[in-house]
Parts: sequence; C-alpha cells; structure tokens
Amino acid sequence: MKKWMMIPALAGVLVIGGVAVAGNAGHSFAATPKGLLTMEEAEAIAVKSVGGTVTGIELDRELVGDIYEVEVKSNGFEYDLDIDAKTGKVLRTDKENDNDDDFDNDDSDDKVIAPNGKFITEKAAVNIAMKQAKGTVAEVKLDEDDGRVVYEIEIRDGKYDYDFDIDAISGEVLKFEKDSDKDND
Repeated sequence: MKKWMMIPALAGVLVIGGVAVAGNAGHSFAATPKGLLTMEEAEAIAVKSVGGTVTGIELDRELVGDIYEVEVKSNGFEYDLDIDAKTGKVLRTDKENDNDDDFDNDDSDDKVIAPNGKFITEKAAVNIAMKQAKGTVAEVKLDEDDGRVVYEIEIRDGKYDYDFDIDAISGEVLKFEKDSDKDND
C-alpha cells in the first residue's frame, strides 16, 4: 500500500520539476569561459562600433581563437561583426542594406584584421597559387570562409580559370579548382 502512495507523490515531483525546466527554456544560462568577455560586453563593443540594436550574438570557438559573431541593425543596415572574445577587438565588419536579401557584393566596407597581425601577405598568397597555376591574376580577395580567413584567388591563362582558397594564416591551399575558360569554348 505504501508503494501506491509514493507513485502519485513521485509523479507530482516530476511534473513540478518539468515545469521548472520548461520555464527556463529559451534562456541561455551557460557560463562564459574564463578569460573571455561576456556576451553583454561583446554586445556593448558592437553597439559602440556601429550603433543600433543587437539582433543576434554567438560565441564561436575557432582554431584562430574565440570569436563573438554579432549581428546589429542600425539606420537601415545590417552589420555582421567578429569580435575577439579575449581582447574585444573588432576583427571584421560587414555592412549590408537591411532591405537587401541578396549577398552584399560590395566588399569595400568590409574589414578583416588578423589576430596578432599574423596573416601572410597577399603577395605571398599569390606566389603560393602561382606554384600550381600560371597565368594572370584576375582577382585576389581576403574573406572569411567557414570560420577561417582565406585569400580567394582567381588566375586565368586563356585556356583555364584557376580558383584557390588559401589559408591567410598558414598559407595552406584549402581549395583548388581548374575549369575550362568559357571564353574559349
């Protein structure tokens, strides 16, 4: 008979515990790793940098270091900022028209800053690419790809187009594509 009385009491405890857990759903109570800025501090840096309202923030634990990715809306624009989670330094700022759902093709307002100034030079990246492809350099762009800062390099030789992604820190060739030049077809 005592068993039967325990079951309803246990069920009541589970229901109350479930309500307590459900009440906390949607709130992140994860502690900030030691030595890193809090999300609130990263938000304040982003707002100070571009103004506006923070619409999203995420801590990315990357190979190059811990980075807060912060989205801010301000004066009809959407800004994406990468902020070093240890130093608070703004590493990258990307600005898009808030009404434009397409990718921002104008990179003139983008800034990519190397952690501790350790990126290889553009010339070094081109030299690495030219070891695998001969021709004329058509484009070199410093960009972020899947959490890595890379040099995107396009080389043309009249017969083929060569596309490279070269890690901006190590100089490693991450992507190499060789396609027939469409102008010669």
